[in-house]
Amino acid sequence: MARTRGAFCKLSTAAVAGTVLLAGGPALAAPPRDDPRRLSCEGPVVGCVQEARRALTRVRDELRCDHRAPFPVIYVRLERALEAAAAKPDSFDEPAWLAGDLNTGFVNLYLDAYHADREGKAVPQAWKTAFEAARTGDANAGQDVLLGANAHIQRDMPYVLASLGLTRPGGASRKADYHRMQAVLDRAYAPAVQEIADRYDPVLALADARWNPIAGHTAGQLFHMWREQAWAHARQLAAATTPAARDRAVRRIETNAARWAQLLNTVHLPGYRAVRDGYCRTHHRSATDGPGISAASPALPEQQVRHVAIGPGFSAA
Repeated sequence: MARTRGAFCKLSTAAVAGTVLLAGGPALAAPPRDDPRRLSCEGPVVGCVQEARRALTRVRDELRCDHRAPFPVIYVRLERALEAAAAKPDSFDEPAWLAGDLNTGFVNLYLDAYHADREGKAVPQAWKTAFEAARTGDANAGQDVLLGANAHIQRDMPYVLASLGLTRPGGASRKADYHRMQAVLDRAYAPAVQEIADRYDPVLALADARWNPIAGHTAGQLFHMWREQAWAHARQLAAATTPAARDRAVRRIETNAARWAQLLNTVHLPGYRAVRDGYCRTHHRSATDGPGISAASPALPEQQVRHVAIGPGFSAA
């Protein structure tokens, strides 16, 4: 049974790539099927999650103090929480779908975008904005997390969901398991934020979500909202019966994620990049100078740090 499920997962993850490529949007180039960096998910579900966690851990560790690192920090924590949930017999109605096929296909799209960007290849606009902000901007680490999460949830997730199917073979909706996955994310979120605050950026130590540049929404609320939007976009994509309808669904997905990325990238404090780099060099045990690391690390007054954490017009209360 495990071998059959693993074979299906190979087929389904290939289908995810095919779905994105055939969508007509600014998708990634097709990765080679034998690319060792892609996850194949064979064997027990917990083993599939462990494979995903190890792949994301390698990305996190190789980035060190690079400003792209906070997103895989969150992701590794999520995979740990999912691994614990998948090990319990009654966590999900369909663990092979959620922790196996969906998780594997989802992680693969992040890895595809990450490696494509590193190799100078085109990536979707939402990912392009996230990667460019991390490479050159003065955003805080919370913004880097939100930019990555927006691209991954709002842009990538609809394609994965639509390719794997929103209903079980008997016709029942898979949304209950999808919501249970949100509960796993909720459990992983606070420890991940603390890790980023401890090792990457002091802004996140001020208070949860004060680094969020979107007034009125905490990061957790945004994740919930984005996942709901991703499901709605996946339904539209799955319901498209003509090329024109599919193109319209794809444009909605790409445009929505790109606009959110632009909004999330609006608040910057000149000079904060060097503050983050210096903090990370001091607090990240394995950190050494690399891309995105400045030679100097001038300190900013706490009021200025609070300003970039909160953004213009935000209350620290």
